[in-house]
Amino acid sequence: MANHNTTSADKQEQERFALDKISLANKNLHLSLEVREDILLACLLDKDSNEYLAWASYNRKDAKNIQRPLSTILKEEMLNVRYSGSSVVFTHNSAMLIPTAFFSQESAKEYLKQQNLIKTGETAFSDFIKNNDCYSVYAVDSGDYTLLKEKYQQAAFRHHSSVFVEYLLALHKNGVKNEVHVYVFPGYMDVVALQSGKLILYNRYSVQTANDFTYFLLWVYEELKLKPEDSPCFFYGEITEKSEMFKLALTYLKNIRLAEKTKRFTFSSQLDSLPAHSYYSLFMQYLCI
Repeated sequence: MANHNTTSADKQEQERFALDKISLANKNLHLSLEVREDILLACLLDKDSNEYLAWASYNRKDAKNIQRPLSTILKEEMLNVRYSGSSVVFTHNSAMLIPTAFFSQESAKEYLKQQNLIKTGETAFSDFIKNNDCYSVYAVDSGDYTLLKEKYQQAAFRHHSSVFVEYLLALHKNGVKNEVHVYVFPGYMDVVALQSGKLILYNRYSVQTANDFTYFLLWVYEELKLKPEDSPCFFYGEITEKSEMFKLALTYLKNIRLAEKTKRFTFSSQLDSLPAHSYYSLFMQYLCI
C-alpha cells in the first residue's frame, strides 16, 4: 500500500491505494475523475472484482491560493496508471435539463446564453439522460476540457447533473415513495426530487450559509407539496451530521439522513475511512457513462 499526504491550501492532498502502483498495472482498471472548482478527485475501480482500489484528491490552488495549472496536476502518478476505461465529470456551472422532443444539439450554446449560464472562455456541451429522456446542457471551461480530452481521448465526459439524476432514477425506477436527494458542494447544492421513481425536480441553488441551505430545502418541499414525514431527504457531499446545515435542517425536517454506502461495489480497507456520502458521485460515475 502507498500513502501520500501533503498540506496545500486549506485541505490536504491525499492518495490512498490498496495495492502498490506496480501491482495496479496488472489490473483491469477504470479511472474516474471529478473536476471541481478547487480540487480534482480521482478513483480507480478494478472492473474484474468490482472493488475500488484507489482514491485521490488534488488541490487546484497552492498554499498561497494561487491557481495551479491543471496540466501540472495531470502529471500525478495515479492519473497516469494503465487503465482500460476512463470518465470525467464536471461539477461547476449549472446545467439545464431539456426534454428530447425540444432539444437541438446545434442550439446548446443558445439555451445557455438565454439563461446566462455560459461565460467567455467556456464551451457548451450536452449529455443524454436515458432514464428521463432528456438532455443536460452545460458549459465547461474550454482550457480544462482541451487538456483533459488530449490526455484521456477515449474518456466519457459528463456533467454532475447527468450522473446524479441518471443514477437516482435507475436506483428508484420501481420506487413508490416521494424522495428528495441533495448533493452539497462548497457554495451550492444540487437537488433532485422523485415522485414514485419519476423525476419532478432537478435544480441547483447557490448557498453560503446554513440558513440558505434550509430555506431552499423547505421551499422545495412546499413548492412540490411534499409531506416531510412521508418524503425522506438524503444528503450527499460536503455535509455531516455535526454540520450547521444538517442541524438546522433537522429542526424543520425530521426525516433526513446521510446517504449510505452503495452495495454495487466493494471498497478496499484503505478506502473504508472515506465518508460514504461525501464522494458518492465519484464512485457512482462508472455506472452512468
